[in-house]
Amino acid sequence: MDPASVVDVVFMLVATILTLLSVNALQLLARIGLERSLFIPVMVSAVFFWYGSVVSVVFRLCLEVAPDLIVAQDAINLLRQITLLIGLSILTYGVFSYWTITRKVKVPKHERSHKQSKRLEQSPAQEEA
Repeated sequence: MDPASVVDVVFMLVATILTLLSVNALQLLARIGLERSLFIPVMVSAVFFWYGSVVSVVFRLCLEVAPDLIVAQDAINLLRQITLLIGLSILTYGVFSYWTITRKVKVPKHERSHKQSKRLEQSPAQEEA
């Protein structure tokens, strides 16, 4: 097995874990009624990453059985790159939407001053220790 196949298998396993963790997080967030704007794009992009890796692994296995399929290598590489681009684009959208949501969250002024006073109280205590 060549190094590219090993990398594709590892990539596929990581994408599988990412998909399973995203599905689990979505289920937990649905139960407690929290915002799910980040985990849906993460899950969908993980599926695209997984699909791109599966296509590459299956093609490499088919090449070992039928070496005359080498003529399709450019088409398979293009398909893999397109799926990775789509997955990365969806992931970027998810992170961007989550970023816009978190930018809108404002910490009340009294909580900010309370946190700052706690930090100031802890600093001298940490210096003495």
